[in-house]
Amino acid sequence: MALAGNVKRSRFLMVALGALAFLGVGGAMALRSAPQAEIAVVPQPVVVPQPAAAPQPVVVPQPAVASEPAEYAGLPDYGKTLLSKWQGRDLGSSKAKDVSKGQRYKINVYQDAGHSTANRAKVDLDRDDKWDEKWTFEPAGGVTRKVAPGDDENYTVEQRWVDGAWE
Repeated sequence: MALAGNVKRSRFLMVALGALAFLGVGGAMALRSAPQAEIAVVPQPVVVPQPAAAPQPVVVPQPAVASEPAEYAGLPDYGKTLLSKWQGRDLGSSKAKDVSKGQRYKINVYQDAGHSTANRAKVDLDRDDKWDEKWTFEPAGGVTRKVAPGDDENYTVEQRWVDGAWE
C-alpha cells in the first residue's frame, strides 16, 4: 500500500517522526534563547539584637483568701463551717446528713419542727459513728456545745460561745 505518492508506510512514518523531532529541537532552542522572566528578590529585614534589659521581678498572684470573721478565730475548722454555713440557714428538711463529706470529721445538721432554720448539729470528729459534740443554735444567735471527751456519747462538758471564745 502506498501513501503520499510511492512512499511506503514505514518510510512515511520515519519521515514524519524526523520532522517532529526537528521541530521539537528547534522549538526548544527558541525557548532557551527567549528572555527569562526576572525573579524578584525581596530583601529580608535585618534583626539587630538589642541589649538585654534588666530582668523584671516575677509577681506570682496569690489566691484570694476569704478573711474569716474575728469571732471565728478560736474555732476549729468544723466549728467555722457550722457557724458560717449552717447557723441561721433553712435546711428545707428536718436533717442534712454528712454535710462535711471528704473531711476527717462528720457533721449532721438538724432543723427540728417549729424552727425556721437549722437549730442543732452533731459532730463526729473521727467518723467512728459515735457523736463527739452536739451543738445548739439559739434563736437569738447564741451557740452552745456539749462535748463527750471519752468519745462515748456521754456529754459531760457544756460550753457557750461568747465573744469569740468558749466559756
